[in-house]
Formats: sequence, C-alpha cells, structure tokens
Amino acid sequence: MRRSLSTRLMYSFMTVIVIIVVGVTAGLSFIITDYFYKDKEQELAEKGNKISSNIEYLLRASDRNDLYRYMLVADRLVGARIWLFNRQYELMAVSHAGRESEGEDAKFIFNNATAQVNKALQEETAMLHEEIKSGNLSDKVREILNDIYAGNSVKSQIYHPYYKEHVILVGVPYTEPYSNEQGAILMTEALSGFDRFMRNIYIYTVVVGIIALIFSLFLVRSLSGVIVKPLIDMAESAAAIASGDYTKHIEVTGDDKIAELGTALNSLSSNLEDYMQKMEKTEKIRRDFVANVSHELRTPITIIRGYNEVISENIVTDQNMIQRYRRLINEETVRLERMVRELLDISRLEASEALTAKNMEELPLAAVVRNAVEKVMVNGVANNIKFSVHVNENIKILGNGDQMMQLVMILADNALKYSPENGTVSLGAKKLEDGSVMLTVSDEGPGIPEEDIPFIWERFYKVDKSHNRNVSGTGLGLAIAKEIIRMHGAEAEIISRPGEGTRFEIKFLKDKVINV
Repeated sequence: MRRSLSTRLMYSFMTVIVIIVVGVTAGLSFIITDYFYKDKEQELAEKGNKISSNIEYLLRASDRNDLYRYMLVADRLVGARIWLFNRQYELMAVSHAGRESEGEDAKFIFNNATAQVNKALQEETAMLHEEIKSGNLSDKVREILNDIYAGNSVKSQIYHPYYKEHVILVGVPYTEPYSNEQGAILMTEALSGFDRFMRNIYIYTVVVGIIALIFSLFLVRSLSGVIVKPLIDMAESAAAIASGDYTKHIEVTGDDKIAELGTALNSLSSNLEDYMQKMEKTEKIRRDFVANVSHELRTPITIIRGYNEVISENIVTDQNMIQRYRRLINEETVRLERMVRELLDISRLEASEALTAKNMEELPLAAVVRNAVEKVMVNGVANNIKFSVHVNENIKILGNGDQMMQLVMILADNALKYSPENGTVSLGAKKLEDGSVMLTVSDEGPGIPEEDIPFIWERFYKVDKSHNRNVSGTGLGLAIAKEIIRMHGAEAEIISRPGEGTRFEIKFLKDKVINV
C-alpha cells in the first residue's frame, strides 16, 4: 500500500526520535554507570586500605571484642558490609550480625548490650564459615581470596551468592601481625539504590520520548503545510501541464530549494504557454500561407488556362484579341514566376543563418540606395510620384550587396505602391550617436492601423484598407525584407498612423558600421 508523503515524514521523524532517545539513553547510561562504578570502587578501596591498618592493630591487641565492635562501626561509616578472612580461608569476622535496621545507631552498639552483639557476630561468623567450607560459597570466595592473597586489590560488580543481589565488591589485603601472611578484607555495597536511580532515568527517558513522538505528529502537520502542500501543488501543476493547461501556477514563498523548484515549474508553464501560443500562431500562419498560396497561384493559373483555351479552341479569331490574350497570359506567367521565385527566396533566407564577417563586404549605403531608387522610380512616373534621397555619402556598412539592394528596393517599391498621386517617397540614412546607422523609408500614403502593424511582415498579409486600393503584388516582399534584416543583425520598426503615412526604420548596429 502506497503511503502519503506526510505519513512517510511522520514515520521518519518518529524513527529519528526513537534512535536519538535510545542512543542518548544508552550513552548516558553507560557514562553514568561507568563513572559510578569506578568512583565507588575507588572510594571503597581507599577506605579498605585505612580499615586494614586498624584491623592489623586490633589483631595485635588480641581483643576480638574490640575487633567486632570496630567492624560494626566501619560498616556504618563506610556504608558497606565487611568480611574478614585470614590466610587459611577462615572467616574471622563479619560486620552485619544483629543488624535488623539500617537506622541502628553505632553509639548504641558500643554502649548497650555489647556482649549480646559480640555473641551474635561470633555465631554468624561461625555460620558463614561453615557455609563457605561446605561449598555453597567456596569456589567464588576462594577465587577472589586467591587474588587478594597474591597482594592484588579486587574490584568488580557481581551477583553476590549470599546476599542474592548485585553488589560492588572490593577486596584489599592486610598483613597478619604474627605470621606476616596476607589476609583479606572483602567489602560489598548493594546496587539496589543505584538500580532504582537508573530505573528512574529510564522512566524519565521513556516519558520524554513519548512526548517527543507526540510533538513530532504536530511538527509533521506543520511541515505538511510548508513542504508537502507546495509539492502537491507542483504535482497538480505538472498534471495540468501534461493535459495542456498552462494557466495553473504555483504560489511560491521563501527562497529555499522547494521555492526554486516552484519558480522553475512556473517558468516552464509560462514558457510552454508562450510556446504553444507561438505554435498556434505559426500553425495559423501556415494555414493562411497555404490558403493564400493556393489563392494567389490559382488566380494566374486560372487566367492563363482560360485565355489559352480561348485561343486553342479558336473561340476568338480576331488577331488583335488573340494578341491581347497572349500578352495577358505572358503577364500572368511573369507574375506567377515572380511569386514562385519570392517563395523560394523566403525559404532560402529562413534556412540561412545570420551573416558573418566571411560572407559580408563593405557597402557604401548611399550608392545602394540610389541604385535601388533608379530601378523602382520608373513605376511612379504614371502617378507623378517623386523620390527624395538624403544619405550621408561617408556611411559604409558590412553586408551582402545583393540582399541590401533587394531590401531597399522592396521598401521603396512598397512605399511607392501606397503613395498617392503627386506624393513623395523619402529615403534617408544617418549615423546615430551610439555609432549605429539608421535607414529610413517613408511614404505619404493612408498609413497602417495600429492593430495591423505586428503582422505586416507576415507572408501574404494585407491591411484591410489596402484591398480596396487594388494594390498589385504578391504580398511576399516585406516577408523577404524581414529575413534580410534578420540576417544582417539589424532592428526594424514601423511608425505609422492612419492618414499620416508610414515610415520604416532599419537600424544597423555598431558592429556592422565601418568608421570612415
């Protein structure tokens, strides 16, 4: 079964918390236990060495009653039960006989019922000695005593077979006064108090761990709003993009990696939306192009076919009419040829990269403009249209000569077509302050509506008002001009208002200008 991200986060936090709690508890338990054991062993060893000196003194005095009383007091002061052995593994004295209450006062022992206490110590000592000899404690006790008799101190934590509990055991040697042999003093302190202390720590740790686990649940809920929700939004946005909806955007907050991912996804959505809009526009242009090409080609083909059938089937026998039809067929053939040639030019230019220094030459812009004007000005004679040229003779640019000539002719011919009778077409070129060169072509025609300007460079695009003028042409000239401008790395701008004429501005950047 698949788990949600929130659930996985919750399990992860709980796992981390459990690992931390267990690790900290284990580490603290080891450190505390090790410190306690070493400190307590060292304390008992130091006190044991002091006790051994007093015991040696009491043994030299040969007063067992004083020895028993000292054992009781030492037990009280040290906080440990003491067993005294001689070199023959015999238990000589113990410190806990007659002790029914841990609160028994040592002063009472000295001042009251001394004989009774001594008798009890003697009886318990004798009883323990018999138990050791019988084998119940013999192996363990002998192993410890052998180390002490060898002059070593013993420190360990063991389960005491007599007291039936875990104890700290410390054994130190002492020297018997007459034989100079090593005896042994064994001191044991119960670990029940320390065990209770550690148990309280474990209980406290468990409580803290449970509280931390509960807190993690609330923390996961908070993180779900910070981490999970943006990821869910991203998943929904990605699904929307996959289904073709590019309008869904993610609300991005902060500056972390999730915010960066959300920003990138929003950028992707916007880019895809722009791309799809461009694709739709391109598809529309393609459809329009196919429709326009079909229409534009069909018209001359229909004319050619119609007049050819009239001539071929001798429907018209008048030689003047036949000559006129042949002339019309020739004109339509030329127009059809020009249209095909321009379509090929556009395809070739679109497939070409921008010009580089290897395929460019120095071009005197004034000469290019004048040559272009001379070729198109004849078309304006009928309407008495004049050309005004103002170009700085010192301006030179880098470019392709044939393409630059074609560009100026297209712009000049376009201005000529839309100029009124007795109008003026103006061409100019000047160097700007930033080092670039501006080429301008202006007319005094009807102008272009603002909503049509962005599409004026498209193939076969015609402004609605121009249809009423019956302007001739294929509608491909400005599309060719656009590609030439692109290949030269130039920038184009159209400034026009209805009734105020149109001005084309072509800006050649500084890197394409030759300083003279």
